[in-house]
Amino acid sequence: MNTPGSYRCYCEPEYTLSGDGYTCTRDTSCFSLRCQFGCQLERWGTVRCLCPPGLHLAPDNKTCKDVDECQKADVCPPRRTCKNTFGSFVCVCRDGFVMGSLWGSVESQDKDECLIGNYACSRHARCINTEGSCTCQCLEDHFSNGCSCWPRRAPQSKAAMYFSYKRFKRTRSVRTLLF
Repeated sequence: MNTPGSYRCYCEPEYTLSGDGYTCTRDTSCFSLRCQFGCQLERWGTVRCLCPPGLHLAPDNKTCKDVDECQKADVCPPRRTCKNTFGSFVCVCRDGFVMGSLWGSVESQDKDECLIGNYACSRHARCINTEGSCTCQCLEDHFSNGCSCWPRRAPQSKAAMYFSYKRFKRTRSVRTLLF
């Protein structure tokens, strides 16, 4: 079985791993145990079942159960989250980050949601990339939260307010006469 930076030998059922760690020999005592991944002959002639790295011997002492490596603290580097797999684990980028290469090493880098168009800003707002996300900011002549932006109105003079009021009154009285 391949292991990080090395390998480890396991024998098929009915075979025992010899003391050299490489050779498998047929052993009737191993066959009687019915081990899931083979067995090993101990020093005093006892036989025990073996499990590959990332697995541990189940209470029945024959089958192997998965070890959840993600239960350990800080298994993965920052910006990544742990996903358990059978016999191992993988570190995947958190939401808002993508896998990339930086100075020869593979790291989770900030995904620029603004650059790829993955944002919900108003057409009157600009997208601002942030660490793992983005925000929307209304343009100078608009206001609100960035998702919805309304135009700013210039303050009206008293004369303009008076004419707006008169226009409103005139249209209101015309409407009243029509109905």
